[in-house]
Amino acid sequence: MARKQVKVVVTDKDIEKAVRNDSYLCVVAQALARTLPDAHRIDVDTQSIRFTDGEGDRLIYLTPYAVQGYVIAFDAGDPIQPFSFSLRDPIIGRKRRKTEAGRAAENAAKKAKDAYKKAKPDAADAEVTEAGAAAYKAERAKAKPGTKGTTVVAQGRKATPRVYRGRTRHYGHRALRVNQAE
Repeated sequence: MARKQVKVVVTDKDIEKAVRNDSYLCVVAQALARTLPDAHRIDVDTQSIRFTDGEGDRLIYLTPYAVQGYVIAFDAGDPIQPFSFSLRDPIIGRKRRKTEAGRAAENAAKKAKDAYKKAKPDAADAEVTEAGAAAYKAERAKAKPGTKGTTVVAQGRKATPRVYRGRTRHYGHRALRVNQAE
């Protein structure tokens, strides 16, 4: 079952290990990984903190306002001090489960990639990927029309959208200059 509340303490070691502008290795992600050893795929941005717990649930917490300030300050290069915060009331993310057609297509693609790589061991990764994609498309064509490779099983309320689409956080100049002395 998902946790209702998580108390996180950011230490000096977390600050030293953290990487600027990185959603997976930022100060909060380092502290959360230390606090919850079974958490993985930790992703932190100014809107949400997401991770998968040991039970396989994708938990999404809204980023507390004070933590947003620390994340922005750290990414801007400002020195920050250790702090603590609590995460409450998680949103349980949607789980994707593969259908039989999706599993069959994925297995066929993997077998095709392996066979192609075995036949041509010096082949470039792009060629191997193309062979796997072709096998996947062929297997999907065999499936019943209208079936998809995965079904989305909704749990709880709708998840919050991600602010950043990749691992690297980017801020406009305005975001970094809020509350700065002129």
